[in-house]
Amino acid sequence: MGTIVDQSGRTRPLEQDHSVGRASNASLHISERYVSVQHALLRWTGTAWELKDLGSRNGTFLNGQRIVAGEFHPLEIGSRIAFGKTEQEWSLNEASEPRTMVVPADEGEPIEADSDLIAIPSPQDPIATVYRGTDGSWMLEQELAVTPISNQQTFIASGRTWKFSCADNVWKTSLATIANLDVHHLQLVFSVSRDEEHVRLQALSGAQTLELGDRGHNYLLLTLARRRLEDVQSGLPESSCGWVYQDDLAHDPSMAGPQLNIDVFRIRRQFAAAGVVDAAAIIERRPRTKQIRIGAEKLAIHRL
Repeated sequence: MGTIVDQSGRTRPLEQDHSVGRASNASLHISERYVSVQHALLRWTGTAWELKDLGSRNGTFLNGQRIVAGEFHPLEIGSRIAFGKTEQEWSLNEASEPRTMVVPADEGEPIEADSDLIAIPSPQDPIATVYRGTDGSWMLEQELAVTPISNQQTFIASGRTWKFSCADNVWKTSLATIANLDVHHLQLVFSVSRDEEHVRLQALSGAQTLELGDRGHNYLLLTLARRRLEDVQSGLPESSCGWVYQDDLAHDPSMAGPQLNIDVFRIRRQFAAAGVVDAAAIIERRPRTKQIRIGAEKLAIHRL
């Protein structure tokens, strides 16, 4: 990930279009009066970083020289950059491509996407989740809503304001898509011990078998799979099958409250790591009614 560092050693990750200025929504907010409201822009070209002055009053400097406003200038590792005054310099210390992430408005540490999933404020406390949808768009899931989210959009979660920074707005067809590694094509096979202390999970897609192991959160998936199979056997329409109120799961401490959200994120991350392109769809939510269900339709449960 591209980063710049100031003279005190403070490092800042670079967004794909990294604005600099006194504006409150600037990616690099500098409050000093010698910096213009919209001062400069650092941009990823797809292969390298470059710098442009946006017509600032006091200029933008590259390696001690004022650059021509309105023109992009290439950067390389070690390039020194200053905004308005040459005494306050930043340098480019990492020149790799930007990452999709959420950035706190209070200049805290950003959270990078892991397999197209971001847990906010952390995987241990996923109050909100940003994930890639089945059509390649990005979604924001919070307690009462699941909504599309676009590059540079801000939102509030865990008492803080965050900005979503998307490194690629174009859905890229992957080998996993070609191989039908998506939730719709998967068959999930649960192997359950008699005491139900162990739940081993496999995901089948054509000739492929994904060994997902024996994990504690598999029991949540098993519970949801049983409900979906029961509803199918009862003749309910597919759109109504499998939905469970979260409060109905709360009698089991392993699926109550915050632990439920943690397990949902862990399940999604596990499927993403296995190469499932729409891993977030393995658990579907109706936030306003606080219902969830397993997203896969093809399910089998075996006793060991």
